[in-house]
Amino acid sequence: MVQYSLLNLNQLLDDIAGQGNDGRIESRSRFNFYWRNIHFLGQILPSPKAHHFSISLVANLGYLPFSSEDFARRTKLLKIFTPLFMRGDYILAAGSKIQTTLMTSFKGPVNAKTLVEAITYTLLEHHADLTSLQMEISS
Repeated sequence: MVQYSLLNLNQLLDDIAGQGNDGRIESRSRFNFYWRNIHFLGQILPSPKAHHFSISLVANLGYLPFSSEDFARRTKLLKIFTPLFMRGDYILAAGSKIQTTLMTSFKGPVNAKTLVEAITYTLLEHHADLTSLQMEISS
């Protein structure tokens, strides 16, 4: 099985389709994609239970500007995000990126179909929050 470095999700799915292995994906595969102008970094993680896996999607929603860049916007975003940072729902990562990690567990086999289903369900579940907060950051 091929060990994947960080690939675009489409590249990963194309590689899987070309392998003729029933669409199975190497656990710990890493990929990235954009959805609704939000950049996601994804990784497939094995679970201690047989045939159980998790998908981790890290959403980069935008960045918190420095005071010297835009004091008013920084103040507004801090009012919105401070409670979310305090709860641990979002973090302020390197480069002042505002991020959240979405985890979804699913049963195997790990193949292109189950990967796309897990991503789709995750995005549908978090659609409203992600979209509204990303719009706040970018406005």
